[in-house]
Amino acid sequence: MNHEICRDVNAMAEWLAVDDWRDEQGGRVAAIAWMGNQVVETLAAACRLAKRFPETALLLSGGVGHATLLLERNLRASRFATLNGLRETGMAEAKMASAVAQEGFGIATERLLVEGRSANGGENARFGLEILRDAGLAAGTVVIVQDPAMERRALLTWMREVEAAGMPLRVMSHAAFVPRVETGPGGGLRFVDGQGEGSWTVERLLGLILGEMERLHDDEQGYGPRGRGFLPHVDIPEAVWEAYQRVKAGPAGAMAER
Repeated sequence: MNHEICRDVNAMAEWLAVDDWRDEQGGRVAAIAWMGNQVVETLAAACRLAKRFPETALLLSGGVGHATLLLERNLRASRFATLNGLRETGMAEAKMASAVAQEGFGIATERLLVEGRSANGGENARFGLEILRDAGLAAGTVVIVQDPAMERRALLTWMREVEAAGMPLRVMSHAAFVPRVETGPGGGLRFVDGQGEGSWTVERLLGLILGEMERLHDDEQGYGPRGRGFLPHVDIPEAVWEAYQRVKAGPAGAMAER
């Protein structure tokens, strides 16, 4: 793998890992919302935000889906492995996250809103908004935290669901980090600065990134108005789309885990 491939993968990752929330411009934070995924650092980042805003609810959303076993495996290999709340196996993502929030970060139970039914991003947003409404948190800013590769789609999904529900919520996004790869020994790809710990394999990240680009592209196969109608239209920067096309057609595309 050469430097051009790394450049293209990193360009897509940077665009996908949208981070538009800032303390000074977000207004009142009604809730921090973690969406179930396999990346342990996203959960830690959501909990750290909750610690910074002690009056804010922490919504943990995630049932049993394609990332559940991967999250469980990553948690059991992380610094949270010895938590009492993680002794059970086969738990919903939100239940695992609740154990980490309470035992790992000392977040009080009464601050947690646990949604353990959702099996996809649309349900994360829909069911999460129902819980926020029932908790009297239907106004202000919701800061969402998702797998960085899926952050942009999660933000768009929440914005669409908020509009459909007619709720006066402002949705903003906080990416725990931006995935980056570099050329490793032998010319292969590796993560920069140990980002693979508690996250993905390189092959898994490549598959996620390529899949997200395809979903966000507004054509018959995508999730936009011309396709399945799950998302509003998205303008993908030309340079990012060209990077996608090169990676998909090259050796990195062939090694991507779909």
